[in-house]
Amino acid sequence: MPLYYCRHGQTDWNIQGLVQGRVNIPLNEIGIQQAQEAREHLKDLPIDLAFCSPIGRTMQTADIILKGRNIPLQEDPRLLEFYYGIYEGKSIKDEEFLARRKAHFKRVKGAESYFDVAYRVYSFLHEIEEKYPDKNVLVIAHGGLSRVVQSYFFDMENEEFETFRIGNCEVVRYDWPHRDIPQCIEPSAYK
Repeated sequence: MPLYYCRHGQTDWNIQGLVQGRVNIPLNEIGIQQAQEAREHLKDLPIDLAFCSPIGRTMQTADIILKGRNIPLQEDPRLLEFYYGIYEGKSIKDEEFLARRKAHFKRVKGAESYFDVAYRVYSFLHEIEEKYPDKNVLVIAHGGLSRVVQSYFFDMENEEFETFRIGNCEVVRYDWPHRDIPQCIEPSAYK
């Protein structure tokens, strides 16, 4: 069964080009309208359960999308947006911030690394895949997380990963990869 990933609606910081991270910025009027349009787009899909980040803009988006539907919604802290530390509130074009985004392994000035985020997001996705293989699942989260989710389902080069993004309230459908990764390979396999 599929997983549907939806980014939250627009905020004023999205328009201003500011790094939001964990800052609790509410949806603006356009963001509310986008969520209403997403609700209309998703209304005929048989969604069994939904998960969202516990940050206000995602919960607000989820409430609008799920309004009038009897779909259980669970908050999960593994879906929190990247913690960008001192860069939150700065321009997304800030040179130091852009350089930081290329440092996949580094926790720059207290911020999370991509690998910190991938660890928690992948654990969430593994759990959903294992617990609900026969359910249609909706996830409402963040733009930064969307690239990590994309990397779970598809191989990506570094530059592709860094530039991947989905729009506010855009919905992407993913089908579970059902990876068969061996736990241990016998040395005889390499002879």
